[in-house]
Amino acid sequence: MKRTGKRIISMLLCVLLASALSTTALAAEDGKVLKLAFTDSPTLVIGDMTIYHPSYAAMLAFKGAFEKSTGGEYSVKLYPNGVLGDAASTMEQMLTGTITGSTPADGALSAFAPDIQVFTIPYLFDNPTIAYDVLDGDFGRQLFEKIAAETGFRVVASYDNGGYRNFTNSKREIRTAADMEGLNIRVQDSPVYLEMVEALGASATPVAFLELYSALQTGVVDGQENSCVTTLGASLDEVQPYCTLDGHLLGLAFLVISDTWYQGLDADTQAKVDEAGREATIAARGICRYAEALAVDTMVANGVQVYSPTAEELETFKVAQEPVMEYLKKNLSDPTLVDSLFSAIETAETMEDGGLTASGGGTQIAAAASQRGTLNLAAIAGIMVVLMAVVFLCTRRKGNGMEE
Repeated sequence: MKRTGKRIISMLLCVLLASALSTTALAAEDGKVLKLAFTDSPTLVIGDMTIYHPSYAAMLAFKGAFEKSTGGEYSVKLYPNGVLGDAASTMEQMLTGTITGSTPADGALSAFAPDIQVFTIPYLFDNPTIAYDVLDGDFGRQLFEKIAAETGFRVVASYDNGGYRNFTNSKREIRTAADMEGLNIRVQDSPVYLEMVEALGASATPVAFLELYSALQTGVVDGQENSCVTTLGASLDEVQPYCTLDGHLLGLAFLVISDTWYQGLDADTQAKVDEAGREATIAARGICRYAEALAVDTMVANGVQVYSPTAEELETFKVAQEPVMEYLKKNLSDPTLVDSLFSAIETAETMEDGGLTASGGGTQIAAAASQRGTLNLAAIAGIMVVLMAVVFLCTRRKGNGMEE
């Protein structure tokens, strides 16, 4: 897909999501106000394009849907750029009732709800559609209800945080787990990430994200693992000439609201919150799929040697991760969650093999929207971006000779 085409897709997405906010005028000045916090910038710059951050897209869609459905009784105010504090702070403010909602990634939420770590099992989801089916199915719903009851945080939207996490490094191309041996990889200061990297034979070194570029540039660490969207956003591709699309984790993010606030609503308003959450999910997932495809394409254009392992090569990474699963079983409040999750994944894979879901999530998103009888602007944005991103990704892979 040519640059002009990509720019048009980005413009359509931004216009459609922004148009969803036209319902803001319905909100009365003296109405009930919800405050939603976001710790990052509302937009992402990928190559020569600027698009909404998935979490901010979720907030925009939630705002438009909820304000419209309540006819002006509620107004939703968005606070991006960390103006209300970091992720931990905004979560604490939700518990005190200072704000209504936030958009934590799985790491931030796990500090309050350790069981969310079950989604950090390496190489868990073969594709995002399976992840979405699990999140939207019985397993996801039951886990989120459990978290709401135990922590006071109600998940109303779930999506991936910019796509799969992949390994990059400055030393050599990585094709199998054996190629990881001897490398020093930066990780988050998290036991799960430490276990994952060391299980592959590499050394794991925690480094603060703000110090990561310098650490890579000076050779303190050889490599790192993040989504391609994050890698580009921090300009890490400038000091990381090799990238392996192993997809070891599909990092998740969530739009969460105060369950205390939610339980104080009548049943009709709760249903409108739930519906707005579904709209937020559609918008964020559409953005994620587009951003990931665009980021990989941009890294290739920037000269990074991007390698996609074969199924046989990828299996060498997967079989090394048994210690991580054992670690999680010991540290979850309910160790049976791991087995329940794998059962849910098996069901989702069976449905996909039977043609009941579509690779890339396009059909799933369209179906979710059509069940409501109408397609609002946020839903249209999500559908358009997902379908176009799939075409774009296929075109890119053929053009660069990348292995499937």
